[in-house]
Amino acid sequence: MKLKLHIAIIAVFVLSFTSNAQVSENEGAARQWIQLHAKDLKIKSTDTFKLSFVIKTEAGETLRFQQMMNEVPVYHSEIVINFNPSNELAFSSDSYDSTIENVTTTPSLSKEAALNVSKESLKLNGEYTVAENNLVVTKINAQTKLVYRVVTNPQSGNGSWVVLIDAQTGTVLSTYDEAIYHHKKSENDKLSPAISMAPLAFVSGTAMVYLSDPLSYAHVAYGTTGYVDGANDTNTTQLAAARTSVTLPEIDLTSGVYKLKSSYVEIQDFEAPTTSLFTQATSAFNFTRDNNAFEAVNAFYHLDKSLRYINETLGITCRPTLNGGVLRYDSSGLSGADNSHFLPSTDQISFGEGCVDDAEDADVIWHEFGHGVHKWMTNGNVSQYLGEGNSDYWAQSYSRSLNQWTAADAASQFMFSWDGHNTCWAGRTTDYYGVYPGDLVGLQGGAAHTDGQIWATVLMQIWDVIGRTKTDKAFLQGLALTNSATDQQNGAIAVRQAAINMNYPCADVQVFTQKFTDRGYIMPALTLTMAAIANQTATAAASNTYTVPSYAALANPITDNCDATLTQNPVVGTILAPGVYTITMVATSGSSITRTFQLTVNPSLGINDVIKNNFVLYPNPAANVLNVKGDFDSKESVTIYNMLGQTILTKAVTTNDESIDITSLSKGIYSVYFNNAKVTYKFIKE
Repeated sequence: MKLKLHIAIIAVFVLSFTSNAQVSENEGAARQWIQLHAKDLKIKSTDTFKLSFVIKTEAGETLRFQQMMNEVPVYHSEIVINFNPSNELAFSSDSYDSTIENVTTTPSLSKEAALNVSKESLKLNGEYTVAENNLVVTKINAQTKLVYRVVTNPQSGNGSWVVLIDAQTGTVLSTYDEAIYHHKKSENDKLSPAISMAPLAFVSGTAMVYLSDPLSYAHVAYGTTGYVDGANDTNTTQLAAARTSVTLPEIDLTSGVYKLKSSYVEIQDFEAPTTSLFTQATSAFNFTRDNNAFEAVNAFYHLDKSLRYINETLGITCRPTLNGGVLRYDSSGLSGADNSHFLPSTDQISFGEGCVDDAEDADVIWHEFGHGVHKWMTNGNVSQYLGEGNSDYWAQSYSRSLNQWTAADAASQFMFSWDGHNTCWAGRTTDYYGVYPGDLVGLQGGAAHTDGQIWATVLMQIWDVIGRTKTDKAFLQGLALTNSATDQQNGAIAVRQAAINMNYPCADVQVFTQKFTDRGYIMPALTLTMAAIANQTATAAASNTYTVPSYAALANPITDNCDATLTQNPVVGTILAPGVYTITMVATSGSSITRTFQLTVNPSLGINDVIKNNFVLYPNPAANVLNVKGDFDSKESVTIYNMLGQTILTKAVTTNDESIDITSLSKGIYSVYFNNAKVTYKFIKE
């Protein structure tokens, strides 16, 4: 959860542009778009923007332009522009505030003095770390200010405290906790008066963990005999039996000591209570819940699994921006409180131990991790309106994929099935009744968690139709299009746009539109779109001909009703000889879009794979002479084709070791077709 900030977070963006922190070929087009829309956005001529972040994915390339004032960033003020994979400008969002005024950006207060003001203001008792101390321009109580933003993390885990200090006067303007919790913070929780990525000695290990929690595993309700928390994390026969043996793909092995550390995740002890890092002399981390080592390895397994799923299975680069890209976590933190939090200032997650230990419930682990994903996909420009719903969705998407409950089970919709929905706290759900925007409660008093259920519920309804992988990818890629001011309404548009950019089937895009609309979001009508079509390669049949198939699925024209007409030339069923052809697809729905691509038909490879193994071409690449060696039929001959399918030369093969003069051939790739054996080889002419 993100508590309500005590300041107005604003956004501003620029017309005269500063030097770039990153590079993109689309930067010029993006800046031109900003200039053309300056009047609509109410951008002032004195505003400046820096290209601060570029991410290129399957959904295209997204550029984030940070507003700057004399090289000082305007806090959470940016313009986001997305180009689809066809390099067409597809989407934009912004958090610009035209009321931001120009102020002097030369501070009267030093950085060290600001830190001292922060320390005195917080009156910290005990150890702490200072995670951030930077100048920003922001708006407080309707006034534009140059401030130091100082972030302090008490070792107790009791918050991540931001102090905003007037950089001219030294006055404390605002103090708030920016840690993001998985459920509403207790009223009693008051403020107390880069790793190297050098190769490590990783090995695999094993562990006993909960998938995703003991109740879901056993298909029982909390309070069933043996399935209660108990004092001091009492272990029971039933709770021990609910564990599953899993493989840990990577754990650190140094000097015979195994540690919960991988390329993605590392255990740390940065919050009270002080506990062990649970290193040991064996790679088997097998514990029961009455041992704190169980929570440590359970959190490690799920955090590592989530990062591997995004980066390796989905193919989306998403890692912590700090700590060398490694996520740090503390499985026993928050001074034992019944809560958990993500710390944006340090890219760390800490889990509390009140009631059910939070690190025993995968819903809590994946939820807190979801806050990190939100930060990393947006370069830190997270929206309070999406954060809790995002994280609930990310946790539910995983737990639902385990198929532990049927759709008829109420518990299939539970969020925090083991940690909540019991005497500790009520938990949440993803079959929430609310409709946007009428049923919004607001951000006050932790209600962001309540409103987030609307967002998580509709995403899971889409999940139920098109599946986990597609929904997860559109969700993540859609997040990359959002900014700090994005609400659920515009989040829905962004997620659908990501699906369009990734060329999801029109029927899938229609599901996004329908489900979002049913939940109250207003989805703009879709104009006809059709993605660029990649060039295709095919091999002729034994007759050395190829029958043109339908390329309708590749063309995939997208409209609201998926009713665009589509024509193809050459038409389906056309017979082609080996060669290179241009295929033209025209989609019409009011307007028309034409896409072309090349189809390369290679000569038949024949059907005798045994003969192919007896033929050798050398050298390859070849400059002047190509040697052909093999056990040839007396009637054998070869034909050399270029990549257009044109015949370059034909030669009879009269011996089992033949030389072919290729001096006159241009540099490139050619095919040698053995006419009798019906076998094709490729070679490169240097």
